Amino acid sequence: MKPNEKAAVGNEEQPKKKKKKRSSPYAQFTFAVVKTVLVILISLGCVFGGILGGAVFGYVKNATPITADQLDITKLTSFIYDKDGNEIAQIKGSENRVLVEHSEIPDNMRNAFIAIEDSRFRSHNGMDIKRFVGAAMEYIITFGNASYGGSTITQQLVKNITGNEESTIKRKVQEAWQAMALENVLTKDQILDNYMNRITTGSGVYGVQAAAKKFFNKDVKDLSLAECACIAGITKSPGLYDPTLGEKNKARNKDRQETILDEMLRQGYISQNEHDEAIAEQLKFYQPKDEDKKSSASVQSYFVDYVLTQVKKDLMKKYNLSSDAASIKIYNSGLNIYTTQDSNIQKIMTEEFTNIKNFPANEKISNPDMQAQGAMIVVDPATGQIRGMYGQYGTKEVSFALNRATDMKRQAGSSFKPIAVYAPAIDLGLITPGTVIDDVPVYMDTTKPNTPYPTNAESGTYQGLINIRKAITKSQNVVAAQVFRDYLKPENSIKYLKKVNIDRPDEGYISMALGGLRDGVNPLDMAAAFVPFVNQGMYIEPISYTKVTDDKGNVLLDRKQDQKSNVAYKETTAFLMTSMMKDVVTSGTAAGYIPDTNLRYGQVKNKEGKTIPTAGKTGTTEDYRDKWFVGYSPYYVGASWYGYNTPKSLKRTEWNQALLLWNKVMNRIHSNLEVKDFDPAPEGIVKKSICIDSGKLPGPYCASDPRGSRISTEYFAKGTEPKDECDVHILAKVDISSKDIYGRPLLATEYCPPNLVQEKVFIRRPVPYLPKDPSNKSLATAIKDWMYELPQGEYCTIHNASTSHPASSSNTGNENQTGNGFTVPPIGGETLPTEELPDDGMDVIP
Repeated sequence: MKPNEKAAVGNEEQPKKKKKKRSSPYAQFTFAVVKTVLVILISLGCVFGGILGGAVFGYVKNATPITADQLDITKLTSFIYDKDGNEIAQIKGSENRVLVEHSEIPDNMRNAFIAIEDSRFRSHNGMDIKRFVGAAMEYIITFGNASYGGSTITQQLVKNITGNEESTIKRKVQEAWQAMALENVLTKDQILDNYMNRITTGSGVYGVQAAAKKFFNKDVKDLSLAECACIAGITKSPGLYDPTLGEKNKARNKDRQETILDEMLRQGYISQNEHDEAIAEQLKFYQPKDEDKKSSASVQSYFVDYVLTQVKKDLMKKYNLSSDAASIKIYNSGLNIYTTQDSNIQKIMTEEFTNIKNFPANEKISNPDMQAQGAMIVVDPATGQIRGMYGQYGTKEVSFALNRATDMKRQAGSSFKPIAVYAPAIDLGLITPGTVIDDVPVYMDTTKPNTPYPTNAESGTYQGLINIRKAITKSQNVVAAQVFRDYLKPENSIKYLKKVNIDRPDEGYISMALGGLRDGVNPLDMAAAFVPFVNQGMYIEPISYTKVTDDKGNVLLDRKQDQKSNVAYKETTAFLMTSMMKDVVTSGTAAGYIPDTNLRYGQVKNKEGKTIPTAGKTGTTEDYRDKWFVGYSPYYVGASWYGYNTPKSLKRTEWNQALLLWNKVMNRIHSNLEVKDFDPAPEGIVKKSICIDSGKLPGPYCASDPRGSRISTEYFAKGTEPKDECDVHILAKVDISSKDIYGRPLLATEYCPPNLVQEKVFIRRPVPYLPKDPSNKSLATAIKDWMYELPQGEYCTIHNASTSHPASSSNTGNENQTGNGFTVPPIGGETLPTEELPDDGMDVIP
């Protein structure tokens, strides 16, 4: 029996059981494989689960929660305002952002973002499990190339705060944990508000407020439902959905806006009617005007440049900040800077300094570096506040370019005399407006003892005996130099210059009195230095802003409170200086008429044609390289400069350009102002009639000077008025036929024929002028009063004992007398001039 048969038999001896149907080999194999795979997968799952769990634990352990400092948005746009509170510029760092509070954000904006970005925002704990799992599965299936967005608004906020853009599991895990942690410390509204203040709509614009301004020129609180949905749709991809970047973008934005509105309707945030109206609304995107473009453009105005430099300097000083820290504060902290700019004045100045007609020399010069330049500043003398400035010719093309109004250093010429010489000397009681100086050739350059220095203009013309008022009017260098050296002394000049914030301790030399400085000045320096003449002698530090606040309104800098002021001169001195400088614009170097007009260069009229009083001083430097005018009205002080980057002699046609620029600006800014006079004479001012050739009380012959009466009324500070009588005018008998080498009649002797003897009024210098070369006949024309001086000690050389009999002592030859004095007869057949001629208004440093 076969073994198996035995087994069968044996089996037959056992109790009978039901037989099982055997599986097919294929099924058995398949089951075995599946079983094996399941075992392997379970094993691997345990392994990978452990690894993954460990990894997640490690990621979470190493993650740090978002701190309060990180939640504080620091990259904010700063704003600059003019004196009336109008925005004139936005100062942005890397991000243009304006923070808004919860109450300023409309519900439609909030709901638009929730509807399209995170529909379960109000119910999840920072991580939406359903979206997170869906995103994770897609990430695995696509091997890391998922496009499905699983991030909640809270997670997006975390990413915006950390700046972590990595597409990794680690980042996603840590971000989810940080979002959940954030939800434990912030409310949903706080999270959403922070998120909406951080989102970007492209072009450096961040936050819904800046976006509302950019696209609709509105505050976010004023946006319509359609506008809210439009902005919410841009953030997905500004490059594709910014509607201002072309028609394709505009169409894409419209599609996405409608998608958002559909979602808002589906989720119950809006009604069908609101939905339909929003879709039908025609959006009007903001197109900025030229002025608005300029205010937000990267090229800042000269005024804004200057304000920012001052704010930065003051922040560094007050808060002990480094330069970089102060800059970060300005560009990223949402500051509000309130300036002193009058936007109308600034607009006028910009127009005049970009007008080629005011710079005709540039019509044939294309190279900007070679073109004529100009600069000007306007200050309110009552407050020291700068109202406008411009620092070049032409349109400003870069921020923080050289501002010639505030940064350049050039010699000031004769415009420096009032502050370096005349005002200090008057304030110290050393001179008066009536003090007489002999304007004759002097030799103050010790290295060239035989060369006159300084001289008056190129002509070398001297006025002779001249008072301070006339010397200022005609801008006589010799007089200023003599007052500086012989009356004032350099140390007093330096002391008074410091009172008007021009500190020149090492420049106590003659040329400083004439504006020939080693370390020059700019229009801001000069305008500020002239403020005391309008402001009762008080110097006020010029300021460009009044205050700076942070984004919450807290005052960081109060410039008005910190503004310095001091007494520069007595009130009487300020009055006397203005009185004299008024003559400069009516009969002096600023009194010429503008071609083809009836307006003087230094004259200002309002729109009604009424003259508003002005005063000022011109300035010209050596070889006509610079031209200045510092002029003022009761309303404003304006200082203008004209010249070239590389100093060179100006053409004669350019000599009046500084005056012209001043005139054009000042007339326009005074157009709507009423006529207003300077302050009346203060207590301590007295009036006296004086002789203008001696500075003393009139004598018996002052009214009979051959040039006409020399008596004038003058102002004095009480106690400085003259007490003595004129000793310059004298009466003498001369022989009109006998003359000296200059053509002046000589004293008569007893031998002169009575018909040739005349009694005339002459001048006699208190200190005789002895020319280095007495034979130089040009003195007759070089010194304007030379012909009226009596040749002292020189007698008739024609008549003597051998030619004539002595004349009777009773024969005085005064048959030409009148009741008021003597009529001047012709000398040598010619009539002497009866008035002084101007010297072409030159006021040049020699």
